[in-house]
Order: sequence, then C-alpha cells, then structure tokens
Amino acid sequence: MYGKLLFVAGLGVGYLVGTSRGRKDYEVLRRRASEIWLDPRVQRAAKQATDAVEKNVPMGEKVTEAVDAATTSARANVRPSGSAAAS
Repeated sequence: MYGKLLFVAGLGVGYLVGTSRGRKDYEVLRRRASEIWLDPRVQRAAKQATDAVEKNVPMGEKVTEAVDAATTSARANVRPSGSAAAS
C-alpha cells in the first residue's frame, strides 16, 4: 500500500514538473511554502523547537549546527525564483 501511495505521489510530482501548467502550479506551491516558512509565527515555533532540542537532547547543539550547515548548503544550491535554465 505504501509503495502504491509513493508511486501516485511520484506521478503527481512528475506532472507538476513536466508540464507548463504544472510548472506554474509548482511555482505557486513553492512561493506559498516560502511565505509560510518566513512567517514570524513559524520562525518563532522553529526557534522554540531548536531551543528545546539544544536544552533537552544530548549533543543537541551539534545536531543543530549540522542542520544549519545542511540548510545553508541546500540554499546555496537552489536557483533563485525567476531564473530559468536554458533548455
């Protein structure tokens, strides 16, 4: 059952990425996700979660640093909105 669900999700992602209409839908989804992530309430909750991990989990600071490094690396590899690769 899980495999079928994953397959259907893959088809949906393929549709979104593979069609011009899907690309527009993807951009709307990506923009909305970015707006949600940058919302001050979400950032406060993320900060509270980070603080809780640092306080309560052994080596929490090292985990937080690793996550921060991975996030920075991922952001460096993402194209800014509006830039398109030449096809």
